[in-house]
Amino acid sequence: MDDDYIKDLFNECTVGKAIGIEMLEVREGYAKGRMTIKKEHLNVFGSAHGGVIFTLADHVGGACGNTLGKKAVLIESSIQYFKPVFEGNRVYAEAFIIHKGKKIGRLDIKVFTENSQDVALMHMVFYITHEEHSGKTA
Repeated sequence: MDDDYIKDLFNECTVGKAIGIEMLEVREGYAKGRMTIKKEHLNVFGSAHGGVIFTLADHVGGACGNTLGKKAVLIESSIQYFKPVFEGNRVYAEAFIIHKGKKIGRLDIKVFTENSQDVALMHMVFYITHEEHSGKTA
């Protein structure tokens, strides 16, 4: 699998671009991305909305699941939040495949600050389709 293809594919995703996610590294079984929390990402209490953190983890996890050469799609995910983050904080997500079967995979995505403080942990189960990636971005 062309790692740059997956990185570019997820960097061009309209949802990821809309909230400011940048994919930093992608290789087989691994992906890392980041975003900076902005005012529009805050909830009513002034910290990052859980949905924003969820979307960062989901996006990076999606890239990771697609490093195996075939298109992969989410079946189920769950997230646990540990620490709030605030406007101006840079937040990272790092995803690792922990199980790869013929059709089903499992990965964990750790979300953390630039000071390595844990923010959240997502568990993701994904389906590995029979479809190969085209190898081209739009």
